[in-house]
Amino acid sequence: MNFPLPRRIPLLLLAVLLALAGSPALAPAAGPVPATATTAAAADYTQGVTPLGPGAVRIRFRPAAPAALVDVHYLPGGGLGQQNLRMTDDAGTWERTVTGLTPGSALPYWFTYEKGGPLHDTPRFTHTVGGTGGGGGGGETGGFPITFLNNTRGAYADSQIHVTVLGQVTPGQWSYMKPDGTMARISHLDADAPGHLVKRGVNYPDMSFTLAEVGGTVPSPPAIRGGRIYLSLGSPVYIPVSPDDQGWGGPDPRNPDDPNNDVYYDWYEYTYVHGEVPFGGNTTQVDQFGFPITSRLRQTASGYDTTQGITTGRAEVMRRYAAAVGPAFRPLQSDHRIVAPRSSGLFQPGGAGQDHLTAAIDRAWAHYTAHPFTLSRLGETFSGRVTGSTLTFGKNGAGGFTLRKPTSPEVMACSGAMASGNDTERQLGAEFCAAFNRGVALDTTAWYRPEAYYSGAAGNDYAGFFHTVGLERRAYGFPYDDVNDQSSVQILGNSGPPTGLTLGIGW
Repeated sequence: MNFPLPRRIPLLLLAVLLALAGSPALAPAAGPVPATATTAAAADYTQGVTPLGPGAVRIRFRPAAPAALVDVHYLPGGGLGQQNLRMTDDAGTWERTVTGLTPGSALPYWFTYEKGGPLHDTPRFTHTVGGTGGGGGGGETGGFPITFLNNTRGAYADSQIHVTVLGQVTPGQWSYMKPDGTMARISHLDADAPGHLVKRGVNYPDMSFTLAEVGGTVPSPPAIRGGRIYLSLGSPVYIPVSPDDQGWGGPDPRNPDDPNNDVYYDWYEYTYVHGEVPFGGNTTQVDQFGFPITSRLRQTASGYDTTQGITTGRAEVMRRYAAAVGPAFRPLQSDHRIVAPRSSGLFQPGGAGQDHLTAAIDRAWAHYTAHPFTLSRLGETFSGRVTGSTLTFGKNGAGGFTLRKPTSPEVMACSGAMASGNDTERQLGAEFCAAFNRGVALDTTAWYRPEAYYSGAAGNDYAGFFHTVGLERRAYGFPYDDVNDQSSVQILGNSGPPTGLTLGIGW
């Protein structure tokens, strides 16, 4: 069973973000519905409502074709008449936040949108404030919406894009997300429940939903640890649950019988606890690349708005990879994915590439046997010398620490010698692991100079390549790729909720 956790996301304890529910009420911005508007077909759009807290919601509308304008109309109750608001376009999804509503009340709403010149009306929808109507639901104070964008350019319909969200809402207990955004405990009994999945005669729980089922948006809970959002195309991922309901088995490219080997999948991982742990998440190639994903994280109150990931088309990524990497890394590529060295048997003991970095490790250990080792970074200094297979070192003048010589598989996985000992020893292990993967281990002055990375013959070609296609040259190509802030991780500076997380699913 696999127990995935976020990769070294720092936990910051900072101020709580002001609640969206405390925002001033919005004034009407659009006029009455024009008499010339025609009734729209549901195939023209998706829509929904995401609760933001007591009396506050975010209404969204995504037309199938670009629109010049979208207005939302709603009846707030309490003696107030029809409200008409112009919505804001956010990458093709039109949004508007509405506050001052009565919890538990019904909120009738509908839309007017432009398509090819004429205006079109939708039927009326109803959302129960604080409930689960209108295609959203499940939200709580401190939660936030996750929006999924189908950027596959027609290769896959929303009904063919599957989402599986797993995480620990209660520490030590794994849960999965339902289409309404609520979280349910994982259970091995679901493998035999109505609607369960079957692959090669084996039953699996159905813990997924499609973009079409949720209208493209779900509310994330106000607390989730080790969250993983699996995205898959044409098929859900097949995930078994242990008989004691304490763990689950993620896709394993090293297992030739894994039911997901012929499934196109990728994922995003995140951790967030409202008021305690700031949101931290990232796209990742630590284990594999399936297809391009982008993540846009926004928090209006703090002005945070960044987008990370890969926007290059999948076919072009595959073509460039084959042309860029050395012979040892080309067999990692197949039709369904490019497997990371740490997740491939090729670079494990007994594999053809088991000694890929052995010569580079030998050279570094010989160099720091003949010369002192010194690394100064971020106001800290590590210094020492190698004797035999062990580097004995001190940090800021305090000594007695050791780091043993790693093997090539340990460096590829940043495991074993690279992740052992006390906090100080693991800290330097992470630095060495990053230096070996980046091909700069012999020159500590280059460890914090990105322009020197991946320029030599000995390094991790797989990780180096994904930095060439990642936005801002950021990627998570190996487990310690966040050393010197090179990864695609996004971390808020406070423990308030994001305004929204938008995941773009490419092809």
